[in-house]
Amino acid sequence: MGRALGYSLKSVLLIFMIFSLVAAGVNLSIIVSSHANKNEHEYWLIHTYEVIDLISQLKVHVKNAETGQRGFLLTQNMDYLEPFRKGTNLSLSTFEVLMRKTADNPTQQKRLAELDVILNKKFSELEQTIELLQHATKQEAVDLVKTDLGKHLMEEIELVLFAFEQEERNLLSKRTREYQDAKRLLSSSIVMLELVYAILIIWLIYSIWYKVLKPISVLVSYIKHYPEVTKFEIAQQDNCEEVSELARGIKSRCSESEAVISTLQKSEKEAVEKQRLNLRGVAEYNDAIKTSLQSLFAALHKHKTDGLGSISKQEIESMVRLVNQLLDLTKDLDIYLKTSRQNSN
Repeated sequence: MGRALGYSLKSVLLIFMIFSLVAAGVNLSIIVSSHANKNEHEYWLIHTYEVIDLISQLKVHVKNAETGQRGFLLTQNMDYLEPFRKGTNLSLSTFEVLMRKTADNPTQQKRLAELDVILNKKFSELEQTIELLQHATKQEAVDLVKTDLGKHLMEEIELVLFAFEQEERNLLSKRTREYQDAKRLLSSSIVMLELVYAILIIWLIYSIWYKVLKPISVLVSYIKHYPEVTKFEIAQQDNCEEVSELARGIKSRCSESEAVISTLQKSEKEAVEKQRLNLRGVAEYNDAIKTSLQSLFAALHKHKTDGLGSISKQEIESMVRLVNQLLDLTKDLDIYLKTSRQNSN
């Protein structure tokens, strides 16, 4: 029969429901937490890409401002002041966005503070050359350019932006790994919880099979082969109480039915035997009556014919009629006996 399971089906269902509720709660909390964690890492990942893109934009805007300044310096064409002013304004607005985007990073804030000083110097240098060209001589503006002040300031800007971008790319690599880890954690959590559910379902199915389906199959087998089966294996302590009670009830009813059937069969045999004996006695009595009546009828008929004795002819005729009536009764009795024998057979 195998090793018995030491718990009832009711306990199995109760444990399954409790574990299902607990697993559902844990599942929900882990999924919500993992999803929130993934979303947070995804947010910082996108945030880092935005900061790197802003660094590239700032570089372009500063170079556009410098290009406009040099074009105006070479041609004195006022049209070149438009890219200069536009580049300057966009550089300042982009710088402010960078300040807000990196407010959580003290290292980057320190670099931006340094960059702010350099940018102000750079834009002052560009503005000064333009003013010299507009209000003084071109040579003075060219002499200022030849000092390489603007070149050195641009190199410092590029160095600060390079360090700034490198920091962001390091953060990007770190946040990418964290984002991938968060996604794997979410997937692993879902897989583990599904596995727990699968184990619970398999355990529930096995318990139902062992405690309900298997006992019922044994019970069906017992009923099919009853009364040849001598050992009733269904009544085990570890089976479902309802099935065990059903088995005990059926076994009791089968035993009672067997006893009643046996008693009825015995009573029937006794009744049949008694009936046969009665019929045999009635038949013998009937035969004796018939023999006596036939002899009496023959004698009376002889007296009637010969006219002997003191008995009157009318009396003899009355006796003959009585004998004929008795003979008719014996015929009816013969028919009854024949019918009774056929029914008993």
